[in-house]
Amino acid sequence: MDTSNLQKVVLVIPNTNWYNRRPWMISNNCAFVLTALLKDDYDFSILDANGSDMSKAEVKRQLLDLKPDAVLVSGVSIEYRKQYHAVFSIARQADPDVITILGGSYCTLLPEDAIKDDPNLSYVFIGHAEERLGAFMEKIFAKDPEVKNIEGVAFRDENGRIRINPLSKKVVQLKELRDLDYSYMDLSPYLDQEHMDFMANGPGKTFMLMSSRGCPHNCVFCANKNLQGRGLVFYSAEKVLSDMEYLIATYDVNHFIFIDDLFLYDRDRVDEIIRGISALRKKYPGLTWHHANVSAWHLDPELLSAMKESGCDKIIISIESGSKRVLSKIIRKPLKLDIIPGVVKMCREAGMDIGANFVIGLPGETWEEIRQTFAFADELNLDLAHFHIATPQPGTDLYKMSVDGGYLPPDFSFLDERFFGYCEGFIETDEFTPQELKVLRAYEWDRINFSTPQKIKKAAQMYMTLVDKLNEHRRQTRRKLGVHVNKDERGINRL
Repeated sequence: MDTSNLQKVVLVIPNTNWYNRRPWMISNNCAFVLTALLKDDYDFSILDANGSDMSKAEVKRQLLDLKPDAVLVSGVSIEYRKQYHAVFSIARQADPDVITILGGSYCTLLPEDAIKDDPNLSYVFIGHAEERLGAFMEKIFAKDPEVKNIEGVAFRDENGRIRINPLSKKVVQLKELRDLDYSYMDLSPYLDQEHMDFMANGPGKTFMLMSSRGCPHNCVFCANKNLQGRGLVFYSAEKVLSDMEYLIATYDVNHFIFIDDLFLYDRDRVDEIIRGISALRKKYPGLTWHHANVSAWHLDPELLSAMKESGCDKIIISIESGSKRVLSKIIRKPLKLDIIPGVVKMCREAGMDIGANFVIGLPGETWEEIRQTFAFADELNLDLAHFHIATPQPGTDLYKMSVDGGYLPPDFSFLDERFFGYCEGFIETDEFTPQELKVLRAYEWDRINFSTPQKIKKAAQMYMTLVDKLNEHRRQTRRKLGVHVNKDERGINRL
């Protein structure tokens, strides 16, 4: 296609390693959405500073060469906000007149924070791109004054005042997904990496695949309903399997992780995907997969058997609490705790490794109920159990409960760097303090998961590390109380 007469649009993926942050080496799903939306109408390209580990100076050199008319950044996490804003500073150094646009979760949840301190940012785009970005970009390049009346956009007016046009509906629920396009980005840096996250690791070249978006449920701590809406929209089984084969053929991917919030929701679709993966395994015998957030109430022996036969090697269930009251009355998760021992038994019989996630420190939760969660995890005899301290996200019911109850410190901010990495607790009630939660979590995690040499060996396999490295990780977790990421400019842990 001749692009010489088209406006040049560059999506920049910032280097998450800037500012001594932990590198986030997960491929940016928004890049694949934007490629599909923009490649036919613009001279579109992706500048991946993250995968290439570029310095800021190198990003500037690349932008000077590319001479874009617009620079886009997708802010997928509040944790890396400094990196996003650094790109806009660099872009304006390269060209003071370039149009700069920030989208993604960060600015959808915190639009005013995203724009108020950044004079280099032209527009903040709030919400989904699929049904709205095309018209927005057209109006920008046509210099149509109506662009400033588009809903879900924030900007500074002629007097420098911030204007935020809210969405007419709090969340725009997508009715249809645009097929993802992986062809404009080199995924190689994101496929083969070492990290201590049993949910996000896999043997060999591993890719995280999202086959649906959204969730109909209403868990107290989840920001997804503010980002996706309380509904589900799916990529077809045919498209999912086609993407998998493309990634296998192009990058030799041999393990997939489904990161959907509710992958198992539509049984017919799941059965079709599983049959398709089994067929792919005949062509690619080493292919394996797992789902990082299994809805336990959808599991049964027949499904587990089919999953195992198709190469699913582990199950990770988000149980959340060992207290029935906390699970139903505070968290509001549609999970009956009584089914979990049977689910664990089914997984064992199917030959699956099994891990689980729990959360502690919710407003209204008692100290005894927190101890019940650890006792329940211990009784299940899982291969791995992870415990998370409840952290309020913007716009969630958990945040509202925490503010209304006076459970957060007066200086609490989502932009506080102690918030990043979600290792710190901030909620404090008459039942617990953040420090108590950190100590209890670190030591119970160690006691429950590593009580015998056999469990240590199994945990090392699931973490995909050596026993010696795992034992050092255990020591550091106990000594730092699970806080591994908040480092100063010298690389020394702040806390």
